[in-house]
Formats: sequence, structure tokens, C-alpha cells
Amino acid sequence: MQTKRIRCACLVKRDAARLLLVRVRDNERWYLPGGKIEAGEDPETALRRELKEELDIDLLPDSIVYVRTVIGAAYKEDAQVELLCYEADWNGEIAPCSEISEAGWIEMDRHELLAPAVADLVRAIKNETESETDTR
Repeated sequence: MQTKRIRCACLVKRDAARLLLVRVRDNERWYLPGGKIEAGEDPETALRRELKEELDIDLLPDSIVYVRTVIGAAYKEDAQVELLCYEADWNGEIAPCSEISEAGWIEMDRHELLAPAVADLVRAIKNETESETDTR
């Protein structure tokens, strides 16, 4: 039986050693802001829609840059998530919707707080940063 895969478009916004993350419906784990890509929707459109719905921010279209894709275990679900990760700037102040319990800047080394696929992304960022440092 093939494992279910959930495709999501997510914002990766870093501030030194922290990531902008959200907690959904009092879940104990933190996720990247964003969400599921709907049928017929391209990832950038899904990203802009989800960030408007979740955090009431308008991404600046010219600032949206694809970063990487991370595939990992879904938290508390028998599925995999495929996170299409983007960096972007926005207009507006972050104002979480009722679905979002909390939004905040979380230290990337706090793996125990992160959803599994987010922890995978953090490890990839760390490995990439260490590789860049080693080649200098």
C-alpha cells in the first residue's frame, strides 16, 4: 500500500538562528506557515493564499523565491508531507487567524518543538551552512 503524501507550500523565514513558525489548534508541535496545495493550484498561489488565510499577510509576488523541497513524516498522521519551501517578504503585520494558536520566532535547535518535516528542514539548513563554512 502506497503511503499518502500531502503536498504543501510553506514559508521559510529566518532571523539568524530562528524560524517563523506557527502552532495549529493547540498542537504541541510547530509548523512552517503555509498549507495544502489544492487541485489545479500552483505552489506560489497556494503559498500566497495560505499566508493570507493563516496570518493575514500579503506576500510580495516579486520576492517569492523557491528554496527547496523537504519530504518527511507527517506529525500524528500516517502520511508523508512534501513541503515546497519558499522565502518571501510581505506587507502587513502578522495577525494569526482562529485556526492558528500561536505564531512566533522559534530557535531552530529546539527540535523537540518542531514537526518532523520541519526538523528535517532545519537539519538540511544546518548541513548546508556547515558545508559552506567548510569550503571557505
